[in-house]
Amino acid sequence: MGVPGSWVSRITGITVTPKNFNVGKAQMLPQQLVIIGQGNDDVLYSLEKYECEGSAAAVGERFGYGSPLHLAAKQLFPSSGAMATFPVYICPVKKGDTGFAAASGSVLVTGTAATANASCVLCIGGIDVQLAVTKGQTPEQVMADIVTAVNAITERPVTAESDENLGVKLTSRWSGALGNRISLSWSGDIPGLTAALTAFDGGAGVPAIDDALSAIGSNLWATFILNTFDYKNADGSESSLLDTYFNFADGRWSWLEKKPCYVAHGCTDSYVVRTAITDNRKSDYANFLCVSVGSPELPFVVAAKWLMDILTTADSNPPQGYTGNLTGLKRGADSAQENETVRNQSVKKGSSTNITDGSVAAINDVVSFYHPDGEGNFPARRYIVDGVKLMNIVYNLRLITEAPDVKASPLLPEDQPTSNPTAKTTKDFKTWFANLAVSLGDNAIISDVDFTIKNMVVNIDSANGKRVNYKFPTKVSGNIEIVDGEVLFGQYVGA
Repeated sequence: MGVPGSWVSRITGITVTPKNFNVGKAQMLPQQLVIIGQGNDDVLYSLEKYECEGSAAAVGERFGYGSPLHLAAKQLFPSSGAMATFPVYICPVKKGDTGFAAASGSVLVTGTAATANASCVLCIGGIDVQLAVTKGQTPEQVMADIVTAVNAITERPVTAESDENLGVKLTSRWSGALGNRISLSWSGDIPGLTAALTAFDGGAGVPAIDDALSAIGSNLWATFILNTFDYKNADGSESSLLDTYFNFADGRWSWLEKKPCYVAHGCTDSYVVRTAITDNRKSDYANFLCVSVGSPELPFVVAAKWLMDILTTADSNPPQGYTGNLTGLKRGADSAQENETVRNQSVKKGSSTNITDGSVAAINDVVSFYHPDGEGNFPARRYIVDGVKLMNIVYNLRLITEAPDVKASPLLPEDQPTSNPTAKTTKDFKTWFANLAVSLGDNAIISDVDFTIKNMVVNIDSANGKRVNYKFPTKVSGNIEIVDGEVLFGQYVGA
């Protein structure tokens, strides 16, 4: 009311007040990604949460070029092509004070001299180093060229130096067991010379991530977390980080936090290796693998590429399942790829899978570790896309129940009339929830809208008149995973 009640002189007043008459119309949950990882050993950086500004180079400047954080950011903010349209945050960690060592590998060239020109490629962690060898070059000259070529690549994960015994020593730019996952391969022949490789080894230590998780804070709804460390130990056993991440994510799904999230882990391992871990974590619905079997890429780089596609889809069309090619990344050899039977068994044991599309790997099944024995072949919390649908349902219920004009309002039974403009009844809640159900169905997030409306319950608590209890039952929509048809045929015969 604009004109004060005490006003007595003749006047006409009109007040324009915005009012939302569409309470319950579904809003899509904005996706947000947090990367947890470390920078290079020779860079001093703050451990405060950092919001990326759309530039992988800025991440490199802050945490070191070629660091896990920089290499992950390159998949989200490439120099060309589509970039992440969702917010990306970094919660950095550093190596511990003791027990940490950097992994190293080597390239040793032997022989007398090159007898012909040659072109070779040294691949380090999926990054190609092009080498041109000139006829007559000695092993020492070739190795000196390797040192120069490796160190000239800004995003390389290693440094190269000449070593009297090893030839070319390659050292991870960060300390920790993760450095042992840097792949090393050589393609091409040098007539008269031989190149021998020593795989990366000797990396030790896994940083604690508890402070990084705390840095996410209670206000940021991180829908996905990228773990840049390995999901397993060197002996193949599961990393303790899986429990740490699960406990954190489990808390975010709780009634108190109400900010559900998933944790993604890169994986280039075979079915046997990865399912030895996922099959042992049958109740883990928070962790999931991003797989590219046999890829020479660093695992977290694979995961960053997966998340680029997943979050882009979840942001624009939450109920849509996930597909996409891992363009720009090397895939594993044909012999490493898995057939349909192995992929099917992989999903049953809680592991995502990839397929191949021509020369590149492609996202196939995107599932959490969750597969309790008691839920059979179709556990409720298997698919990540279903979890994203649930996130959107939670988000919209929060928008309704935490709205400023709902908090502290007078609460009345459903049929009680009132002239108080701020009072709310249980009927108001039912109306809002029914509108939400219709809108969620219209957006294909839930199925069987009538079921939700008919079975939802709203009441004032029998012991506390200041408390509203409600149940909002939903059947999340399905996604097309299998199409099975039958062709019937016969032969035409004359009459």
